[in-house]
Amino acid sequence: MPAPALTRRRALGLFATLAGTLGLGRGAAAQQKVSQADAKYQGTPKGQQRCEICVNFEPPNQCRFVVGPIAPRGWCQFFAARENAH
Repeated sequence: MPAPALTRRRALGLFATLAGTLGLGRGAAAQQKVSQADAKYQGTPKGQQRCEICVNFEPPNQCRFVVGPIAPRGWCQFFAARENAH
């Protein structure tokens, strides 16, 4: 039986559950990242959605949830716009 697809909701829930259950601080939970393939990362924006306006983006080229360097104008399924993002 194939493993269920890694959805944005499932991934975020797994991170939150792991951190909460184990009593991990923010730093420890941030170390649990998924591959770019699992995040459905692409180096180009999806419409107006792009990494540089996402709450998970860590300048200059990192993400709280995705492994490796990312493009500020990239996109993945974990996109969540910052308040007042344009």
